[in-house]
Amino acid sequence: MVRKILSALIVFSTITAPLASSAAVLFEGYSKINAGEDHIGYVISRYEFDDKKKHFISTYFIKTGKGPTETTESLKATADSELAPISYEYTSLAGKDTKIIDAKFKAGAMTALVSTNGKSSKIEKKIPKGTFLSTFLVYLMLKSKEGLRSETKYEYQAIAEEDAGISKGQALVGKEQMFNDYKVFKILNTYKDSKFLSYVNERGEVIATNAMGTGISTELVATPAEATNGQSYSATILKTLFGTVPAGTQNVVAQGKKAKQNAPATTIGAPVQAPTPTTQPETEPGQ
Repeated sequence: MVRKILSALIVFSTITAPLASSAAVLFEGYSKINAGEDHIGYVISRYEFDDKKKHFISTYFIKTGKGPTETTESLKATADSELAPISYEYTSLAGKDTKIIDAKFKAGAMTALVSTNGKSSKIEKKIPKGTFLSTFLVYLMLKSKEGLRSETKYEYQAIAEEDAGISKGQALVGKEQMFNDYKVFKILNTYKDSKFLSYVNERGEVIATNAMGTGISTELVATPAEATNGQSYSATILKTLFGTVPAGTQNVVAQGKKAKQNAPATTIGAPVQAPTPTTQPETEPGQ
């Protein structure tokens, strides 16, 4: 259940660090995963655009639990300049259970090779025009005619990378508000019969997500240590997936913390502005 929720949450959770290629990083960062008050894992995410090939690329790595309850998921997805799907590779590992999906798209059709615990199968299906990989939802909204703005509704159908299925969805963008001292849009996303709240700034950076009614949430943090919270990670796996071990510094949260650290000390006797109250209401936009 947790894996299904996290896969859907990643529709709205992503992150940046320059690569030794022509790809420009759009966003990269670390998010912590909470189950209620418990810190249970982390997400490392990166979006980039290859200007030479005119491709969008989404990469993420998720880890939750420890020992026998440990699960990991990873994704490497590519879309063209209009966000039409080109390919993706998805891998999950939960105990002894493994799943690998290698999908390719051509001429309006998808061919996906699936390996589940060593057993192979193939999925072939036509892809309706306008269908995209769910990991690129925020960028689809940014590129839309309306752009990302208050009081708008986006109807869509997207491919869920974890099962290669196509599901319809809806994203309702509420009014701008303050969340953890950042100005964001609160977005209610309904996808695969689940509802998720996301707090997204005007650049498409996701500050936090909340799977309504489940207690599962994510929060973008300033440093890798805040996200991993002592949990182990494999530098080899991350280098294979991302090309480098992501620093997670190219996002508004990390940059905001750095700016505060570099700011001159406050003059004694100078007025201090009260911090903006922060709330995390689990209500639909507009309510």
